[in-house]
Amino acid sequence: MRFPRFDERGTLTTHELEALRSLNAAFLTARYEWQTACTMWDRLRNAGDSAELRTAPTSFTFYEDAVDQLATGVASYERRAALTAWRYTAAALVLGVAVLQRVVEAKPPLTAKVVEELCQEPTLGQLHEALSVPVADLVPERPHHAVIPGEHKDTARRWTKARDGVDGAMDLVLELAADEDAAHPRTKDEATGCLLTEHFPPHSDAPYNGILEPLFRLAEEVPFDISRIIAKS
Repeated sequence: MRFPRFDERGTLTTHELEALRSLNAAFLTARYEWQTACTMWDRLRNAGDSAELRTAPTSFTFYEDAVDQLATGVASYERRAALTAWRYTAAALVLGVAVLQRVVEAKPPLTAKVVEELCQEPTLGQLHEALSVPVADLVPERPHHAVIPGEHKDTARRWTKARDGVDGAMDLVLELAADEDAAHPRTKDEATGCLLTEHFPPHSDAPYNGILEPLFRLAEEVPFDISRIIAKS
């Protein structure tokens, strides 16, 4: 799944369409880089485990040194790729849902200013709100010959799971702030106004673990959902 084909002179404005397409390309690229970094990290971790099993005394530790040096670089890149993926995936979802809703409700196109604002990294609260929209109920059913059994229920479940994952991320941001004795955020309401990329200390557990993959899938699906709605209208 990549990006659907839209009529350039159709329901979506050029600004809406170009923004959706650009964010899609951005988060897919970051996604693949992050997944590659995760694979490299796993491989180097296994290499490190093997190095620790070497019991024969030796004056040369080049292997161990090389593994440590590479692992440090890969860990840093994995973090950067993950946060980049988060930033663009979250924005793609928030903008996508906003466009989807306005198409469903037959509202005027989003202004260029609004589109540009929605292309920025959303706060955790904004992302949580977008994931609370009942997308499964807004997307029309597929033609009879293309029906996927249980699709509506599965879609609703995945959106709910992703929303709960973001809720958990807010809780983790609060825990990290408390551990760091930070002045902000201190409450759940304050956490809703946080950008995840700005509240993730380098030494902390990654708050995006378990959340990114479900968000990737939803962000890929939304443009296709918009396309189905337009085709049905």
